[in-house]
Amino acid sequence: MLKDVISIIIPVYNASAYLDKCIMSILGQTYSNFELIIVNDGSTDNSAEVISKYLTDSRVKYIEQQNAGAVGALNTGMKNADGEYITYVGNDDYIEPNMYETMLNALKSTNADVAVCDFNLVYEDGRENKNKYSKTKNEVMDLSEDLCRYFVKCCVNPQSNNYIWSRLYKTELIKNSGICFEKIPIGEDTLFNFKLLVHIDRVVFLENGFYNYFQRSSSVVHTIAKKQSLSKFYAEQFELLCDYYKNFGNEALLEMLPILAFTRLRSVFFYSRLSGMGDDEILEGIAEDFVGKQIGNYITGR
Repeated sequence: MLKDVISIIIPVYNASAYLDKCIMSILGQTYSNFELIIVNDGSTDNSAEVISKYLTDSRVKYIEQQNAGAVGALNTGMKNADGEYITYVGNDDYIEPNMYETMLNALKSTNADVAVCDFNLVYEDGRENKNKYSKTKNEVMDLSEDLCRYFVKCCVNPQSNNYIWSRLYKTELIKNSGICFEKIPIGEDTLFNFKLLVHIDRVVFLENGFYNYFQRSSSVVHTIAKKQSLSKFYAEQFELLCDYYKNFGNEALLEMLPILAFTRLRSVFFYSRLSGMGDDEILEGIAEDFVGKQIGNYITGR
């Protein structure tokens, strides 16, 4: 493992229109001791051509593979990561110049396992929604004492934050946990982060919105919301997490799951409404997909 090196993973699939801005925002970081691992997951557009312009930078590691989905690309990136720290960037997003310098300093100064920053929403029409929900500066949480506060902060805020790209992790923590990204249609990052809580002692939160999250109408979650039942996928994801906590016998985390269950419920409404579904149709899906499942039991208090 390379000391003080940050491994930055970008899974790429048909993102040629966004890659220049994404990659340049990384290569222009004030912290330059990183390796950028770009995994081209079988793109059929000219993403490879765009990426080729940056291969002269010795920090860029380029991997091509047959299409395996975002999960397959993320896992490939993790297997090829050599840095002491690891993080991820969406192929259509971009980051602020001092993101990694600030996050690494916070991680080291607090002896935390994970650093979490805020993010801004950027829309296709050029609008930006700067995060306005943070109230504290460099808030450190010891999960043995602050677990409920962690769940409230990550789940209950109007702009919940359970994403992998807003976090800087100690690579050793992830590799020792044995956790990888599971092949599920959506929410692989949420499942990853909440499973990792079993192995984390301390987290530091930064108030700055360093990450710019691009809102595409053609993104996976928007597409699924239009075509299929989000509640079904969230219920299945919740089952996997419950089973993981039970396997470790972690009662403290199991007690926090009602908070996450209500957050999943909120997400179903948010994305389904964006896709044009009416509330009656959304409720029918929830009734069908949540009842009899652990997520439904946590919501109803059974």
